[in-house]
Amino acid sequence: MVQEMIAIGSGCIDHLSIVKHTADGWEECGTPLVQGGGLASTGATAIARLGGGVELWGIVGDDYHGQMIRTELERDGVDISQMPTVPGHRSPSSFIEVDALTGERTIYGSGFDRRPPNLSSLFDPSRARQAKAMLVTTFVPDVAIAAARELHASGGVVVADLARVDGAAAELIHSVDAPIMPEFAVEPLVGSFDVRRALAVLADLGASMPTFTVGPSGSYYLAEGVMYHCPAFSVQVVDTTGCGDSFHGAYTFAMARGYGQHEAIRFSSAVAGLKATKLGGRSGLPTLDAVMRFMAERPDEARARRVDDGSLA
Repeated sequence: MVQEMIAIGSGCIDHLSIVKHTADGWEECGTPLVQGGGLASTGATAIARLGGGVELWGIVGDDYHGQMIRTELERDGVDISQMPTVPGHRSPSSFIEVDALTGERTIYGSGFDRRPPNLSSLFDPSRARQAKAMLVTTFVPDVAIAAARELHASGGVVVADLARVDGAAAELIHSVDAPIMPEFAVEPLVGSFDVRRALAVLADLGASMPTFTVGPSGSYYLAEGVMYHCPAFSVQVVDTTGCGDSFHGAYTFAMARGYGQHEAIRFSSAVAGLKATKLGGRSGLPTLDAVMRFMAERPDEARARRVDDGSLA
């Protein structure tokens, strides 16, 4: 059985610690946390926590980290039937320092560039025809492109977690409805920090719902050719690890469930905000009931407005 949502991208294991800067110039690490991470895998976990059916297309090695990755995903309700174990492959991992004052993190990754030679042959893009929405990364771009085309043929929506639109993403971007990119991607895309122009470039490449997330300032996006700004929810930030991943997962969930674009942006902002209140990319991922309560308690927060005239969406 194909799940209602698909996420394409592999997982990893994160080793995290909150770091305090001492008065004498040293850095002091708090109690470490070890848990699953990764772009698509954390996005898939966000979907599962929200109650969505989701399968993850990725790989793990036959090592200790690979076992941990699969166990955590399965425990959270992610379908890992399309996530084979590759003998001899080493599963990737990250070491993450989280600043105690700001919640911002520094990530040191290992093994993310390793791919088995037959990677594409491990997946069947035709499965995507039965899904409603899909989250793609550049983990295996040819499979993502083929799956996106299959999904579009059945009326589904493709969401993408991308940091750039060249290289492996150059062809993939043309098959994406909603590229959701971080603010550091703006300047490489257009030569300056011009979000309006960057959104227009993504629209010209075929995106109907392009978005740039800008951390605590929220997000900017195009809806029917009009630029909007959605402020972030106000929360006590502990750790920003996984905020973007959870935003992508929540947006994919919203698309599968028929949310409108403005509603999907606010919903995704709430999921990312709640995630930021806990250490780790997954510790703070909320249930759907928790998100709805959070949003209901803050009816005036994170309301998008047109950038040109300030009118509410």
